[in-house]
Amino acid sequence: MKIKLKNQDYDLIENPTPRCPCMLVLDVSGSMSGDPISLLNQGVNQFIQEVYQDDFARFAVEVGIITFGSTVDEVIPIQSILEINVPAFSAMGRTPMGEAVSKAIEVLEVRKKQYQKRGVPYYQPWIILMTDGEPTDEYSKAAALLRELAEDSKMLVFGIGIGDHCNLNKLGEFCPANRPPKKLAEYKFREFFQWLAQSMAKVSVSTPGTGFELPSTKGWDSIIL
Repeated sequence: MKIKLKNQDYDLIENPTPRCPCMLVLDVSGSMSGDPISLLNQGVNQFIQEVYQDDFARFAVEVGIITFGSTVDEVIPIQSILEINVPAFSAMGRTPMGEAVSKAIEVLEVRKKQYQKRGVPYYQPWIILMTDGEPTDEYSKAAALLRELAEDSKMLVFGIGIGDHCNLNKLGEFCPANRPPKKLAEYKFREFFQWLAQSMAKVSVSTPGTGFELPSTKGWDSIIL
């Protein structure tokens, strides 16, 4: 399902609030069928609703969604949380993670240029990469580029492993050394997306280019650090 958008440049003119772009890169391969894909759908919708309800985050956070399964699809172009209508995800196909990550990087780089063109301050983009398996395409170049961007503080990358068969070592190739991937405990999508919404809310009231403390991951993380 494609979402019809109003002109993104017009949105930046109308709302000059500093932006926090967040790209969800989601595994919808066949192995996600059943409870995982159902819980993922619920979690993403909850995330959108919770950010929307925050008085500050609703004007600052922009979200895009790229799924990878039978194909790589930009199901939600990066846009204001105020405009989003989340489709239902279906599970099928393999795991073209490298292609999906390359697409996410491309989309976010274009959006940053739009911010710069309109003089809108922004926080460095977040990429949330969630998978229950490992890449089935040639992913090395995309992984190296994403890791480099994260280590250069040009993107904030979170790798989230789902279920017992996720290859955390390969997922870790996409992540910076100081933020290795974490495993989602017992399909706790609701708790994870609640944490993500809280994190977005904290970012939205901080100053771009400064640090902030993330909420604890204890509610959903099976690798408690």
